[in-house]
Amino acid sequence: MKDLQHKILLILTAITVIAEVVSIVLWTINPKIPLGQARVTLAVDYRIAVADAAVFAVLNLAAYVLIIRRNKTGVIFFIASSIINRIISFQLFIGGAHLLFIAWTAILVIFSYLDYRKLTNQ
Repeated sequence: MKDLQHKILLILTAITVIAEVVSIVLWTINPKIPLGQARVTLAVDYRIAVADAAVFAVLNLAAYVLIIRRNKTGVIFFIASSIINRIISFQLFIGGAHLLFIAWTAILVIFSYLDYRKLTNQ
């Protein structure tokens, strides 16, 4: 049970990176719904969403490496990139799907902050 919150943060960060990569693959393979119309969840062209996901997949991967090394900068970097991602993606998505992403980001920020506090107390 030692360092449980750190392990949970690593798992959540890995899931975030994997989700970004999966979204890139899904949007690239199927940029339109079967009827040939643009996806109703995206407010922009899918290529902009793919570029956004690619940038944040790399940033989150960098944060993951720093978090593994127990670097305080990595946790702060992850919090900042997660919040910036939500601010940018607010412009990309339409509807309630974005609320799920905001909830996910809140969970990430909470566990990141807990890990940061633990690292600063050591």
